[in-house]
Order: sequence, then C-alpha cells, then structure tokens
Amino acid sequence: MSRKKLFSGAQLKALRKESGFTQEELATRIGISRETVSAIENDKPETMNNIGVEIISKWWSICRQKASEQTRSSFFSSVMDYFGFNLS
Repeated sequence: MSRKKLFSGAQLKALRKESGFTQEELATRIGISRETVSAIENDKPETMNNIGVEIISKWWSICRQKASEQTRSSFFSSVMDYFGFNLS
C-alpha cells in the first residue's frame, strides 16, 4: 500500500495544543528536540519527509487522552489515509 499524503503539521500542532502540552514538554516526552517539534508543526518539508511512524505514534500516545472525540476521530482518519487504507 502506498502512502497518500503526509501528516499535517497543523493537525499535529492542534493535537498538542488541545492536550495542553508546550512544544518543549512534548519534545521531552517523545525524545526529540523542541526545534524538531516546531519544524513538524510548521510542515518543514525536510523534517516532514523524515519523521517516522514511531514519532507520530509517540505524539499520539502522549496527546490522545486529553484530545476530544472529534480530534481523535480526525487523527485516526488521517492515519488510515496516510497508510492508504480505505474504510469504505
């Protein structure tokens, strides 16, 4: 299966903010730099092309418990789309 599109940095930023984490707090929990979190949230192509599933998975694991149902649903849909899964 091919990947259809990259994750949206804006979506990841919204997830972080809704969960109440600063960039520094999230970066520490994930194990990356604050600068990398910023680059991801600002859709820097060189960073977005190199982030792995592990980073997205950690980001999600840390933020999901505080995220709204709508945000969780939207994020799940993005993950499915990213990996080329069709729910229809």
